[in-house]
Amino acid sequence: MDKIKVSDYEAVLATVEKYTEGCKVGKSEVMKSAFTVNALIYGYLNGEYYNGSIEALYGAVDAFGAAPDTQARVDVLAIEGTAATVRVTLENWHGLSFTDFHNLIKEDGVWKIVAKVFHQYQ
Repeated sequence: MDKIKVSDYEAVLATVEKYTEGCKVGKSEVMKSAFTVNALIYGYLNGEYYNGSIEALYGAVDAFGAAPDTQARVDVLAIEGTAATVRVTLENWHGLSFTDFHNLIKEDGVWKIVAKVFHQYQ
């Protein structure tokens, strides 16, 4: 088994940071390159189960706009070859807080998020 390269760790981190930056500036265009075209999202939003296309996230980010007081922490939990899992703690995004788990794949040498599973704190 090959060891994980620091460059992969940094690339995974940079990919997920596009997502957190897009949340802060309120522009989905900032985060879109971090996700695959067919990325999915799952979780409970305001107590209601949601699953579907990542397009719903893009719509929400654009509709709500900038949230400069948002705090984010990104923890790379695991990288194994071409797969990775990252935990994102997002606090005070328009008064809401979340923990996300992003699953990534290295596709043609580029890390992309394929799925986001989240928990919203009430």
